Amino acid sequence: MPRGNGFKRRLPPSRPSRVALGARTLTVAIRRGTYAVPPPAAAVPKVVPLESEKYRRLVALLPCKVCGIDGYSQAAHPNTDKGAGTKTDDRLCFPLCCDRPGVRGCHLRFDQHALMTKAARRLIEPAWGADTRRQIETMGLWPANLPRWAEPETGDQP
Repeated sequence: MPRGNGFKRRLPPSRPSRVALGARTLTVAIRRGTYAVPPPAAAVPKVVPLESEKYRRLVALLPCKVCGIDGYSQAAHPNTDKGAGTKTDDRLCFPLCCDRPGVRGCHLRFDQHALMTKAARRLIEPAWGADTRRQIETMGLWPANLPRWAEPETGDQP
């Protein structure tokens, strides 16, 4: 029995094949290696998130949303609706505390899903972001060059 030489066997070129159907003979074209090519996908516009260091610093001035400790907060970005290695818009940030000697911070535990389930996070992140924006606006500290966030309309308002 002959052994293979390591190269893929080539198929013979396409040619008509004759199939006998009783007294008639039908000619059928056989194509080998022909596949349907899908149409090109529509381009999806890329959303560029807004970045503002000044806003992130204002968020860090607020107490932690989970434990309420003051003076150790960081601006935490929500982890929903984003790809790996990307950040969301800075106006969606909320304050969570960082690690300190002997205490694991809420920011790290939140990012590692140690505080709540993914489903709970999807519900709480928008609320925390909206509350943070309201607090900064109420204090009159919203950066002048940063556009306001357009809050989504809810159907339950009169």
